[in-house]
Amino acid sequence: MKKSFYFLTLMSFLIIPFSVEMNGQESSRASALIEEVITTARKKVEAEQEVPISITSISSDQIEVLKIRDLTEITSIPNVSLDEIGTSNHVPNFQIRGLGHNSSIASVESPVAMINDGVYVGNGLVSDGFDIESIQVLRGPQGTVMGKNSIGGAVLVNTKNPGDTWESTMRLAYDGFGNPGGMNKYVQFASGGPLSDKLKVRAVVHTNDNEGWHRNNFNNTPHGEIESTMFRGTVLLSPSDSLDISLKYLSQETDGDGPSAQCFQLFEGGPACLNPAFNRDRNAFDLNINEEGFLEDEVSSLTLKVEKDVDFGNGLITYIYGDSSTEMQSMGDIDGLPIFIFHAPQELEDDYSSHEIRFNGSFENFDLLVGYATFDRDLMFHEMRLLPATLGGTEWNGGGTQNVETTAFFATIEKPLSEKLIVDVGIRVTDEDKSVSVASLSAGVTALATGGPSNIYFLGSRNPSDIRTPAQASCRIFTGGCLRDFIDSDSWSSTSPRVGLTYIADEDTTYYGYYAIGYRSGGYNMRNTAILALTPDKGPGPYDQEEVSTFEIGMKKSFDKGRLNLAYFSSELTDMQRVLNEAGPAGPVQYIKNTGTASMSGLEVDLVYLLQDDLVLNFSLGSLDAEYDKVTFDISGDGVIDGTDLALKLPRAADITYSVGLTKDFNVKSWAASARVSYSYRDEIAYNDNNLGMIDEQDILDIGVDFYSPSEQINIGVYGKNMRDTVKHGNVSPVSWGSFSPLMTGKVVGVELVYNF
Repeated sequence: MKKSFYFLTLMSFLIIPFSVEMNGQESSRASALIEEVITTARKKVEAEQEVPISITSISSDQIEVLKIRDLTEITSIPNVSLDEIGTSNHVPNFQIRGLGHNSSIASVESPVAMINDGVYVGNGLVSDGFDIESIQVLRGPQGTVMGKNSIGGAVLVNTKNPGDTWESTMRLAYDGFGNPGGMNKYVQFASGGPLSDKLKVRAVVHTNDNEGWHRNNFNNTPHGEIESTMFRGTVLLSPSDSLDISLKYLSQETDGDGPSAQCFQLFEGGPACLNPAFNRDRNAFDLNINEEGFLEDEVSSLTLKVEKDVDFGNGLITYIYGDSSTEMQSMGDIDGLPIFIFHAPQELEDDYSSHEIRFNGSFENFDLLVGYATFDRDLMFHEMRLLPATLGGTEWNGGGTQNVETTAFFATIEKPLSEKLIVDVGIRVTDEDKSVSVASLSAGVTALATGGPSNIYFLGSRNPSDIRTPAQASCRIFTGGCLRDFIDSDSWSSTSPRVGLTYIADEDTTYYGYYAIGYRSGGYNMRNTAILALTPDKGPGPYDQEEVSTFEIGMKKSFDKGRLNLAYFSSELTDMQRVLNEAGPAGPVQYIKNTGTASMSGLEVDLVYLLQDDLVLNFSLGSLDAEYDKVTFDISGDGVIDGTDLALKLPRAADITYSVGLTKDFNVKSWAASARVSYSYRDEIAYNDNNLGMIDEQDILDIGVDFYSPSEQINIGVYGKNMRDTVKHGNVSPVSWGSFSPLMTGKVVGVELVYNF
């Protein structure tokens, strides 16, 4: 690891003079990749290169050039992986600088904040890339400005607003050529502009009909089907020159298959999926499951933003209200086998609402940001675990309800100390209350023999294959049923400070450094499988907040034909929150503990440069050195706390990530064209703390070419993604019979037509 770190350090210094000396003329399409993006990383509009943090921003033009279909296809940011969990469609499993969310437990907060149009949406969903104004990935703790649960960083997605002229776009895409499964079709339409001098509107419609990338060998049919529709409407009202009111509404429905789960042997001598014939090849898209499962969800959200210019400090007062609701039902084949061992229906309702009011002002000697925010969440879910007659013929029920209330005050001040030196100081004070009523999956297990109250039911003559949703359960959480064996509430307070210095060497070169502290919310595990009477230390909690303190220094260099950003960071994690996975009689046993302290450090290089007037180079490189400093819980599961625990790899912490890409412009008669090729690599990572579940290294090759008509109204594109057909798993979780390892898609080849009018 240390050799790699020194090698990367040397490489970065070799890149600097090479990059600065190159010259060329700007091109038409490829040059969009070197354009600096406007960011809102500090809750104000400013150029990306002016922000003294590690940030990668992708504009709408760059999204178009790179053909980014959704967030998971962004693989060119150092020390960042924007993956899906795989257990449910479009549920994120984002990781930044080794901090990620390796769980699908709805009550667990991710250390990477998802923020849509200025509204915090918790774990959120993986967003489609159509009609997006910008995607901004902020690395390092962002707790002072963005709030809790951004200790790894934050992902900001901003959708397009209506412009000053009416414009419309239709996109048709068709891919899946050569897939083992079926084809995938997209129809997307956006239209908007001014209705009057004071009123603008925009509407977006998105449909996706995916027959399923995988092929299920059990019945020789495609698997991974997704049918989704999305509507987003925006109204922008400007009653006066100093007042803007924006209203965005989104409605989305998805209907598809459950996870494409594999089972394979995790280690030599370990469980081999009940029968060696059932053991799948983890290095192939080998799928053989008897239950296709399903996912049905409905999401709606409303965002209201009011901006008022004021004379005081030449300032801006901003109010943002966000409201979202998610309803979901699903069924998953968790055993990943061609026989019935463990299937899991689930139902969820999740409602968010938030308010934020803030003031941005610029005074004679300083700039000021001050604000107040509230966030409320109501969560209810019901999980089932169904076991066949060969394993006792039982139905397990669990879940419950959770209420979250959060308030926060934040303020930052930027003050020039000289013409070239700026100091910034910030603080955020957060109070958070959580209350839960948990129905443990194991509740009443000791009373089964006596017939006492329990969340476990013998199926008797019922066929477990006929049970598809919690509406068919023997007890229903959504109507107040099931045994609640854990009721509790707790509160947490935190103060997230930041102090930084920025040195502006010249108009193209900035150096910065900062020290910041951030927090991840404490809380409860509402997927409790522990028998509280026997193992209370593995119960629902509460577990404490996780704290991260980070020191970072960096350089941002701009030149006529590109930019180069370098950063080095060092972080200390205390009261680490870890979702520990063990194999149990009814599937994975997951419990959450504060397991100790750890340290992380790394180097990041981000370069984009116009090599010639028609050729752009993208290069990124990240190094991460992560290790435990102290362990306070037996995370290896061997019964003792010792050097074995300290030697384990931290989950989600890849030693090396890098990417390189080239974009080339050319002409085909009167048509313009742009071709691209990119390669990205990520080291093998541990998915869980005991390191039994490992996710293999990823090497992704993407290619594509686009042709633009002389009027630029028509764009015809051909693209290939993951051309090496690298096998990707959303997670690799140990179970008593082997593993639960949902597959992601492999190679995708497609064509698209875009018509602008």
